[in-house]
Amino acid sequence: MRSRLIFALVFLYAVTAAPVFHLREWRLIVHPASEEAAEVYFQPIHPVMFRSYEGIEPFNQAFIAAEQRAEAYSHDLAPPYIRHGPYRLITPYVTERGRELAALPFAGTYWSEGKTVRYRIVPQAEQVRNSHAELRALLEEKRDDPLDETEASLSMGVYAELNRVVLEVNAFDQNLRRRLAAKYGGLIAIQWSPFGERLQLLSLKG
Repeated sequence: MRSRLIFALVFLYAVTAAPVFHLREWRLIVHPASEEAAEVYFQPIHPVMFRSYEGIEPFNQAFIAAEQRAEAYSHDLAPPYIRHGPYRLITPYVTERGRELAALPFAGTYWSEGKTVRYRIVPQAEQVRNSHAELRALLEEKRDDPLDETEASLSMGVYAELNRVVLEVNAFDQNLRRRLAAKYGGLIAIQWSPFGERLQLLSLKG
């Protein structure tokens, strides 16, 4: 694993300019997004490997409610997510009505270690470009599936932190980037997993 990671990092510098590194998400942007071409990034290690989940349960409960709210107001809101270090519930919005909805707190109770725990989480509302409805429509579209764009396709799912649908591939070219941007605009990005193996294509309900 370590030798593969070193090889991939060296290869990145060989095929492109020095990539942009996002430490919080452990993402290396190989090619940034433009109007003509989709973003390509490489994630050598998933950030879940470095996270502590102590005390996260109140945020998990609020996250479930935030997902339900995003589904109910799918044209105003985008998929929520939990930001770590420290924990924050991020509730992205698209419209002005969505901004008001995204700022509403979440409160409730859950059962833990034989007792009832109360929680109240005030989310952090952030404006984004793509709504929950737009992302789900692309992900669930069967007539023109992005997975069919290349034989190198591995999987596809919504990446809430990026506010985009992500197509994972084990190989890419500039033509693929241009085709995806032309069809889907800023709704999609490419995750390059050079050592990924094509087993069975699945649309992940991210």
